[in-house]
Amino acid sequence: MGAGVNAQQTGGSPRGAGLLSSLLRRQVRGLKFGAGLTVVLVMLALSLTCDFIAPYPEEGRGIAPPDARDRILLPPSTDHLFGTDSMGRDLFSRVVMGTRSALMQILIVISASLAVGLFVAVLSAYFRGVVEMVVSYLTELFMSVPAIVLALAFAIAVGRGLITVISSLVITWWSWYARITHIYARGVVEMDYVTLSRLSGLSPLKIVWRHVLRNVYPPVLVQAITDMGSVLLEATAINFLSLGVPINSPEWGVIMYEGKDVLVTAPWVTIFPGLFLLVTALGFSLLGDSLRESLDPRLRRKWRLWF
Repeated sequence: MGAGVNAQQTGGSPRGAGLLSSLLRRQVRGLKFGAGLTVVLVMLALSLTCDFIAPYPEEGRGIAPPDARDRILLPPSTDHLFGTDSMGRDLFSRVVMGTRSALMQILIVISASLAVGLFVAVLSAYFRGVVEMVVSYLTELFMSVPAIVLALAFAIAVGRGLITVISSLVITWWSWYARITHIYARGVVEMDYVTLSRLSGLSPLKIVWRHVLRNVYPPVLVQAITDMGSVLLEATAINFLSLGVPINSPEWGVIMYEGKDVLVTAPWVTIFPGLFLLVTALGFSLLGDSLRESLDPRLRRKWRLWF
């Protein structure tokens, strides 16, 4: 039996571990994948080099210049590519500095939500019974709560800040990954190699780690990549409503909030951060959708009906 278990083990785990790399190899030359990856890499490069790219880094961080009165709401020009805002700060510097905040929020929210969702769902699918019932109830509960409502509650209780944005999003997003993971994990737990691993005396934690988790994470990770654009939009909306990071912070939602009062006279204050938001969200969506099409060929056929 031991040899049979080893054979099943070697046939099960690598299948899940190599699925993501196989998807990436198939999509390298795809137009949609290439466009999405290009956008993401450009935004990542901007976030890492924004301190050097921004012509006025101090203004990008929210500090008003000494000659602010002479630079209030200047239109785009060679000196100020995106113009200036209502405090005379260079808008290009503010928007470029905002890429770091945007990607940081996405990375933290997706990583934390994915980790919690995977862990909870895999354990509930393996042990079932009371554990599965409790996790199912909590998942339904948190899926029904909007992130903006939680952000409002956190802002009232502990004040505004990056922690408020991240906490409100993680509390709502982990439940979606828990539901998706649970669907995949239930199927994996019923496979023969998992049953044989149990009969061989392998500990539950080792079975969960070696066989269940490693076989369910690739499709869930692809879904997480697709969701990055949605997370960015929600985080920006929370900040736009002044429930997240403080005013004057280099964040796209905050910049658009500051520009709403001068939307008619100085539309560039809102347009440029909005464009960066749109392009970044679109890049993640293209990247994730191309990977999802490889997972499910039926999606690729549906896209061909449109294009």
